[in-house]
Amino acid sequence: MKTLRHFYLILFPVLFLTSCQKEIFGEIDNNSGGGSSYPYYFIATIDGNLIKYEADDLNSRYGCGTSQPSNALIPGDFDIYEGTVLLDPMDPTRNSVWVHILKYFDHDPTQAERGGMIKTGDYLYGYSDVSSSTINGASIDYIDENGITWFSETGTQNPGNSFRIVELIDNTDGSSGKIFRATFNCTLYNQDGSSSIQLTNGVIRGKILSP
Repeated sequence: MKTLRHFYLILFPVLFLTSCQKEIFGEIDNNSGGGSSYPYYFIATIDGNLIKYEADDLNSRYGCGTSQPSNALIPGDFDIYEGTVLLDPMDPTRNSVWVHILKYFDHDPTQAERGGMIKTGDYLYGYSDVSSSTINGASIDYIDENGITWFSETGTQNPGNSFRIVELIDNTDGSSGKIFRATFNCTLYNQDGSSSIQLTNGVIRGKILSP
């Protein structure tokens, strides 16, 4: 299972990456919350409240970068995460989201194998066990405005919950290998699974994979 230490391991590379973008793509998404004119965004309804983070790597409050945490038991078990993060660099302890694809490997994966984790289509929700019992799939971490962290991995997902990558393109500015867009619904739980919140009409567009 993932822990909060992943957040701080990826913080500094995220801040570096968010300084690289040179233009606004003007990408519009109309699935939720009125869409966005920013190239990178997270929009969702969480417990009835509209949440929207938008980034352009120029002068936006939020920044977007790749996120690549991992859990490993050397020499043979690797749970690898490839994903994106949107956060406020001035206050990363609240109002942020991490969206990953998780996959178990029985070896340290190559860059090509990591890249193969990300493709358009539907994904189940994953769970890290750092073993062959790991469930490959999507993983969502969300820190709310009060600094409480919520996870898709610390409880069960309803049958109707879904995750789909609907766009995957090259990132030509060199700050990531790809840009992806995904739509999803999920139940998020606190760390011990004793409380939950519902995320619906979620859409994220962000940087993913090393350049």
